[in-house]
Amino acid sequence: MTPVVVAATLLAIANLVLIVLVATRRWRLARTHRRRDELVAQMRRRAVEFTEGDVPAAPPSLNGVEAEMFTALLVDFSRQLRGPSRERIVDYFDSSGLFDAQVRRLASRWSSRRAMAAFMLGDIGSPRAVPALVRCLGDRSRDVRAAACRSLGRLGAVDAIEAIVICGVDGRVPRDTANLALLDVGPAAIDRIVELTKHEESSIRASAVEMIGLIGAASEVDPILERLSDPAAAVRVATASALGRLGAREGRDALIAALGDRVPDVRTAAATALGQIGGRDAVNVLMPIARSDSFEPARAAAEALARIDPALVMRLGADPDSGPHLREAADREAL
Repeated sequence: MTPVVVAATLLAIANLVLIVLVATRRWRLARTHRRRDELVAQMRRRAVEFTEGDVPAAPPSLNGVEAEMFTALLVDFSRQLRGPSRERIVDYFDSSGLFDAQVRRLASRWSSRRAMAAFMLGDIGSPRAVPALVRCLGDRSRDVRAAACRSLGRLGAVDAIEAIVICGVDGRVPRDTANLALLDVGPAAIDRIVELTKHEESSIRASAVEMIGLIGAASEVDPILERLSDPAAAVRVATASALGRLGAREGRDALIAALGDRVPDVRTAAATALGQIGGRDAVNVLMPIARSDSFEPARAAAEALARIDPALVMRLGADPDSGPHLREAADREAL
């Protein structure tokens, strides 16, 4: 055989071996995935039977991969379930030692492990985790603090409301993270947040009023009305915005008075809020603001008028003396 033929033969054999190896690997991967899918389906059935059965089922005796997969499914279920089903999951995690294991991991030297444990404790759902998670709000790692804040919201930790608000205000956790945690707690947080509207620090008062506007109801108007005369402009702005979100007609007169505030941002927020609440009284006081106030309050007043009475804004915008903001609002309504 010539060298060329030998080389071609060896190359063909090498290619054949490579094809066999690739095919074998793909077959093994497909078999592994198939077995995993079968195991997931089996564990999912067991998890559903355990959490949703009319009669509480004893947790299955599992080891190794099955136990890990069953636990992962229960963690996923705990994010979606409430009531007795979630209580079964919490009891399982308590009795299986998973809860205690995660609490111990909060003391790990590795911040990634502490963050994962703080996150996991929120999904496990045991209220016993609240004190440990509150302590984590002082962790040196921002990721750990954020995970703890998120989990406190998941656990509906009313006792942690003040700590969550303060962390959001002082920047230990992102403000959005703190707000989402408070939203997770929901209406149960209102009483504690109302107390914070009288806190000595204005930034905390402003944050508390803002949250009432996000998760409160019209019945929460009275506790925050007085904050429209707060010494801090940021609190007055937050109060006006909250009253607008709540659609509180009871706050209309106070918002009309706030249109005379010395701070433009407060007048802007009051005008926007009046546009959300509406009413003929609001229209009468917003017109001069839209014509003659400084830029932001005037634009907000014009937009509020357009929201309350579009036809009126169209008529006013046709007047050359109406001012640029009313004309702009009228032009937008004409589109």
